[in-house]
Amino acid sequence: MGFMPRKRIIRSEKFPYHIITRSNHKAWFEIPMDKVWSIAISSMFLAYKKHPAVVHAFVLMSNHYHLVVSTPNSNIDLYMYEFNKNFSLQLRLESGYINRMFGGRYKWSLIKNRNHYYHVLKYVYLNPNKAKIVTDATEYKYSTLHVQKYCRPFPVPIQVRCDVLSKNFIKWLHEYHDKVQSESINRGLIKSSFSFTGTRELRIPPSFDNIDFA
Repeated sequence: MGFMPRKRIIRSEKFPYHIITRSNHKAWFEIPMDKVWSIAISSMFLAYKKHPAVVHAFVLMSNHYHLVVSTPNSNIDLYMYEFNKNFSLQLRLESGYINRMFGGRYKWSLIKNRNHYYHVLKYVYLNPNKAKIVTDATEYKYSTLHVQKYCRPFPVPIQVRCDVLSKNFIKWLHEYHDKVQSESINRGLIKSSFSFTGTRELRIPPSFDNIDFA
């Protein structure tokens, strides 16, 4: 059986990327999540110092993370190399784990329109809800949504969206995608440029239409 070729990287300074990285064998680290979060954001800062980037959303789960990020210098590959290199190294030092921490190269998808952007944010921020960790996504503390709600310190710039903490957005956020829609988004995030697949494209509320997503 042949191997699927690696996607050719698209470098963009205009549009954000959705990134997902999973731990090796989907097994997480034998250290507390508070420590993993601390290592993650310090690694993000080290990457940012070399390759400035703007975080739109970051959610750390027990065996993977989701990141929505823009790279003003069109160097997503360099930024992600620094981020995952430092993240992996610090995790190995802290946990004493000798094997690789991540189960392969990160997966990415470019988000080119506002409608797609908001549905990807919903998908990312509802991960803890789908895992039945919380019922209110804003209360999951390993998330930039929580960081923004409670004005927690964060070492790199977060794209400030005046609507993200609005009642309308939070209400809409918790209107879950159904199974078909979720599967469509999962398939779409494998593509170089995100798009809905196998279902009618979902629209965002009209009140979000005047927000510049990029």
